[in-house]
Amino acid sequence: MYNQDVLPLARPLAKRRASLAWALCSLLPAILLLGLFALTWLSAPEHDDFCFADLYARHGFAQTISIVYHSISGRVVALSLSQLPPAISAAANVSLLSAYSLTLAANAGLFMLGSAVAIVRAWPRAGALQLTFLSLAFASTVVGAAPSLRELLYWLAGLTCYVPPALLTILILGECTRALDTETKFSRPLTISMAVGGLVAAMCNEFTGLWLLLILAASLLARHLFGQPRQVAHHGLIAAAVILGFVVVVSASGNSTRMEQLPNAGHFLPSLFNGFRDSLIGLGRFFREPAIIVSLIAAGAIALIEPEPARPSSANNKMLALGIIAVCLACCYFEYFAHQYATGFRLVERAQNEALILLLFGLMLSVRLLVRAYRVQLRERLPAGRSRGLLGPVALPTSLGLLMIGALGLSSTALLLRKQWQDLYPYWQESVARHILLTTSPEPVVTVPRHKWTPSLLMTSDVTVNAGRLPNDCIARYYHKSAIYAADAPR
Repeated sequence: MYNQDVLPLARPLAKRRASLAWALCSLLPAILLLGLFALTWLSAPEHDDFCFADLYARHGFAQTISIVYHSISGRVVALSLSQLPPAISAAANVSLLSAYSLTLAANAGLFMLGSAVAIVRAWPRAGALQLTFLSLAFASTVVGAAPSLRELLYWLAGLTCYVPPALLTILILGECTRALDTETKFSRPLTISMAVGGLVAAMCNEFTGLWLLLILAASLLARHLFGQPRQVAHHGLIAAAVILGFVVVVSASGNSTRMEQLPNAGHFLPSLFNGFRDSLIGLGRFFREPAIIVSLIAAGAIALIEPEPARPSSANNKMLALGIIAVCLACCYFEYFAHQYATGFRLVERAQNEALILLLFGLMLSVRLLVRAYRVQLRERLPAGRSRGLLGPVALPTSLGLLMIGALGLSSTALLLRKQWQDLYPYWQESVARHILLTTSPEPVVTVPRHKWTPSLLMTSDVTVNAGRLPNDCIARYYHKSAIYAADAPR
């Protein structure tokens, strides 16, 4: 009688302990993300940001896109998003600094939202607390391992070209994988949403469109091999939208103008080799980040404890997982090659951020599928007592939380923060003081003190001795000055 009374009470208590454990293990990634997102309020516009602000002030939104499209670049979405701070500043009558920080904070929130939606859609049978941890783990791993955190979160002109298309790409990859895994079809609303997302992503840069076409082609091939409905019309509609966006970007006359200024661009064979070499270097750097390994472990562990599906896992899961890995690696290599061919230089770090997001998400998807394919064998290999210990409702989240704490503490971002955190607020104060000086000074020519605090997390360049070149020229035009000089520069 005593045991019968205790057992019903023990089960809710065990559930509460498990819930508390998952909540606590999500705490550190959440704190890290909130702290890094809060730093957007210490960011300040730089070189290109002032150029977009000046163009918007003089020509308006549409004309600015036309000018840049025909002179520099066809990345229409990035050109549009880069004008948000001056548009907000003009509409709300706030300073450009405040509008810039607000825009970056909104982008950080959308980055978290996009990551969470992609994870939730890719793990349909996981519990809410597990999905919360996995979403936070994915986002915190991206910011912890990012080749350039500044160009992921704190520089608008850099992030608009690569972060939105990365999130849209993993959403589309996740939907293709989900449909193949569950043997379901694309609905009409989902197809339209993917087409719109593909169009937007393809207009962000020159290579994401080709990424998406490869993903769609692989989805069609997998449906054919697995004997599932191919839905050629649905895939064709999405592909047509992607192709339209790609054509808009590559047809810009500004592209040829930019390539003419790069004498090492356009060499096909050297770009093949150098792109392969640089992609291997990037892959090595990717796997050196401890948080990457912990996120993959978390993906596998959560897949192992997921409730059993209504029907057995498909025998195609292994092939699907390997296909995802192959597609993601091919996409990353193509990005390195395309940038080398177009510019003659190694892939810039802000573009490597996009490759990191795709590769991490693709590997987490693949780990989930492989664990599901070998779930029975994995559980058999773990002794019953050890299985209950390692995968217990409290032990598992506790272990994952401790691993994530250690991994994020050893990440490249954590190292950078420990070195520069004391410089961040003084840098912002100097930026505000410079803005006040340029706004209130009646003189047509102004000398501007250089930054004494120069954290690379928030800035890369400062005013120079040359008033006629970037960034001095764009800053001067935005503040309606004839010229600005660094305070220690001869005139």
